[in-house]
Amino acid sequence: MAVPTKKIKAGFFHSFMFGVILAILFPLLWMVLVSIRPADQVFGASLFFSTSFSLESYKQVFEQRPLGVWMMNTAVVSILQTAGQVMIAIFAAFAFSYFRFPGRDVLFYFVLVTMIVPLQALMVPTYLIVDTMGWLNSFAAVIVPTLASGYAIFLMRQFFLQVPKELTEAAKMDGCGPLRILRNIYLPVSIPAITALSAILFVTNWNEYYWPLLVLTDEMKQVLPVAITSFTNEGIVDWGPTMAVATLTVLPVMVLYFFLQKNFVESFSQSGLK
Repeated sequence: MAVPTKKIKAGFFHSFMFGVILAILFPLLWMVLVSIRPADQVFGASLFFSTSFSLESYKQVFEQRPLGVWMMNTAVVSILQTAGQVMIAIFAAFAFSYFRFPGRDVLFYFVLVTMIVPLQALMVPTYLIVDTMGWLNSFAAVIVPTLASGYAIFLMRQFFLQVPKELTEAAKMDGCGPLRILRNIYLPVSIPAITALSAILFVTNWNEYYWPLLVLTDEMKQVLPVAITSFTNEGIVDWGPTMAVATLTVLPVMVLYFFLQKNFVESFSQSGLK
């Protein structure tokens, strides 16, 4: 009787997980289907079974809005943010894991605190600083305040702590300095972690909405998440174009995750995070 019981439990678990996956994918599926439906059939009763499809919403998006410019803005901002965050995280994590200096643990504690404080609580003081610098309505206002990421520093430090001390001691005996040790020992073994971290940060930066909405006022400098709201007029949402923009916004990050999913698993398993 033990075998059938195990099979029943396994079947129940698989059915439950399948239901969870469907619940997660349902909004994405609904978004895509709405974007390819004719305007007069967006909320039709046969949403999932109709054979009537149209690309009019995508055509409307590209004709009425500078979507190509917005996509380029989003890509440039996200790439520069991610590159800066990863670079700072590598050097900061190396300092916290390699060097021994007074106050190191206290400083790292403050890095962890930045992960707890919500972004909304820092928006007003950050906005005032950006305004003082004269960066409002520029990409610098979006990029610079986010370059120091507590999460990125924490994740890289956890991975650097797994580097065998024997390797660094042998490098020291050979006359290697800290930067050479970082370049020749830490970075080569950290490629999976850096790749996974870059993907996570890129997705986060790509999907950022509130801060770009606050500091970017020029339409030609907007990013895609903010562009989704441009098809709302006095509370009335034009669902077809809105879902078309949302689909175009989600598509690049889904493709990115598809190609880098192996690095996610390898990175978190080697860094000791579950």
